[in-house]
Amino acid sequence: MLSKRKSCSKRFFSQNFLLFWFLLSALFSAAACVPPTVPSTQATSTPPVSPLIPGRNRAMAENEWRLVEIQLQGESVKFDSLAPVYFTFGGNGSIGVRTTDCNAFGFAIAAENEHRYRVTEGMSTAMSCSEIQESQSGDIFQSVWATTEYEIQGNQLFLFGDDVRITLEIDNPN
Repeated sequence: MLSKRKSCSKRFFSQNFLLFWFLLSALFSAAACVPPTVPSTQATSTPPVSPLIPGRNRAMAENEWRLVEIQLQGESVKFDSLAPVYFTFGGNGSIGVRTTDCNAFGFAIAAENEHRYRVTEGMSTAMSCSEIQESQSGDIFQSVWATTEYEIQGNQLFLFGDDVRITLEIDNPN
């Protein structure tokens, strides 16, 4: 009886082993027919075009803008020791700020929608300026850094954000 059991067990094992290999082969064959999915490296939606790119708003990029006024946390920011102060907007999504005899600044921005942006980087030259010029240029830097939106009304451009409003005027209308 023991030998009959061994024979039955051996036959059962060999049949199941063949069935296992058949099913495993069928699974691998089916898997070989399905193309692999590779995660896409492209974004699923196009990010908004920066509002400061010339094709988006030519008036901003084709003109030089003179600083008229800054309101920061309800107070007027003085810049008389630096005046005139000019703003330019680059096609690469940047804001440039320059004075005639002190530091210049550059800011990179990322668009969030047609009128909203986020300042992502800022840099400044390291010219030797007077103490009052250093203080006023620091206030301008802080004010630009705090802006998040823009609006154009005629020859004026307003940059604003929480507790800040910068008023600029076209200095060289084109």
